[in-house]
Amino acid sequence: MPRIKLYWTLQIVGWLAWLANEALIYVNSFGWSIDWFISADLNIAFAIFLTHNFRKVIKKYGWVEMPIRQVVPRILGSVVLMSMMMASINIPLDGYILREREHADFWSIFFFIQFSFSFMKPLMIWTLFYYASHYFERKSEIEVEKVRLESSIRETESKVLRAQMNPHFMFNALNSIRALILEEPEKAQKAVTQLSNILRSSLLADRRKTVSLSEELRTVEDYLALEKIRYEDRLQIRKNVYPETLTCQIPPMLLQTLVENAIKHGVSKPVKGGFVSIETKMVDSKVVIEISNTGVLETTESGGFGLENTAHRLELLFGADAKFKIYQASKDVVTAEITVPIPSQVVENKDNPFAKITHIVRG
Repeated sequence: MPRIKLYWTLQIVGWLAWLANEALIYVNSFGWSIDWFISADLNIAFAIFLTHNFRKVIKKYGWVEMPIRQVVPRILGSVVLMSMMMASINIPLDGYILREREHADFWSIFFFIQFSFSFMKPLMIWTLFYYASHYFERKSEIEVEKVRLESSIRETESKVLRAQMNPHFMFNALNSIRALILEEPEKAQKAVTQLSNILRSSLLADRRKTVSLSEELRTVEDYLALEKIRYEDRLQIRKNVYPETLTCQIPPMLLQTLVENAIKHGVSKPVKGGFVSIETKMVDSKVVIEISNTGVLETTESGGFGLENTAHRLELLFGADAKFKIYQASKDVVTAEITVPIPSQVVENKDNPFAKITHIVRG
């Protein structure tokens, strides 16, 4: 129901309910009278007139937004004023109906105060109900706006995080391709295609929240192939991938960032180079991805922007079900571990996973 229609429905029904209560009291005390029926109609019309204009005042001056200490005296003053106005109309009407014009007590200040107090109750109930409805409506709107703002912030953060591409890698990859053009043109052509694939994945990453693990691994393979041109035998690549994990969804370019970090700390620094290992497995209805490399974990190991935000990216997409940690797996091996939830249909297919494991070792 539209808000304005609901408002008028509650206005009319509410005051009719009040009138029904007053009618019982009046008829029991004085009996039925057509004059009283006319007086009651005028009462309802005047009460709706007063409260409707009071509503306009509340909206115009923003009383709903005011602190409680400021709005309470305004409400009380308004209710008292409206009660006195209602009493000013009703005393003459009742005096005419009951033929009490000549009775001095009927027109006394005490009788006026008594009449005013009798109208304060329904007017106060109307005001409290109006404020309560606006309070809960406003609270709901604030919660919706909060959710929208958080969603917008998360989407913005996610886009920024997905768009990360190390400029040093681009520079080194182009230099490696340039060195191949004359000596190994076919290999150079393949390297250009691989770099193009990486760039395309980077551009698409800004449009998608997640990609399948299989697609991400293809990007990582292109990345490692380009780095292999640069490091040659200094870079050893190992893979151990469960086919059942390939449908798992992860943030785009996430593995590429971790593999890049592994090469930076595990291959580029040692004179003899090192290895980068990618392993995926299923543990307790989750996919665990491990990126290992030669090296020793330092306090600055996770200081890069990409690693700093890996856990944050996973949390934005999967909440508390996703985990990220980086640790010293052995004396000279550092491992970055990602845990993400997997679709239910993948879990159902994990009977005897060791029979389906694939080992891919590329040097």
